[in-house]
Amino acid sequence: MHEISPDVAQEEVKHAEIALRHGKTVEEIGHRLQNSDPTEQEHGQRLVEHGKNIQKHAQESLDKAQELAEDGSRETFTEAIQAHIDATQSYIESVTEFQKGLQAHLGQQQNQSQ
Repeated sequence: MHEISPDVAQEEVKHAEIALRHGKTVEEIGHRLQNSDPTEQEHGQRLVEHGKNIQKHAQESLDKAQELAEDGSRETFTEAIQAHIDATQSYIESVTEFQKGLQAHLGQQQNQSQ
């Protein structure tokens, strides 16, 4: 059975930490939208949820990556990668949600200027 190198495990830890920061950023943007514009509360709430979901998956990835640094097993590596994929998918969904909010906001601005 092949073991995963400590360098790969360390890279996985770094990726998970970055994903955690992204999740916190998305959540913060959601909170700011909720508090700044009443028309953006729904988009803001969805972004908060996405941010929390990103953080949940990123934490799972981080936990598995730290475990990987200790055991180096392929199974743990696979679990770390899957959690990171889940965090990335949630991040993509949050960007899509943010784009929808921007499009709606721009549409409102165009309607008001006409």
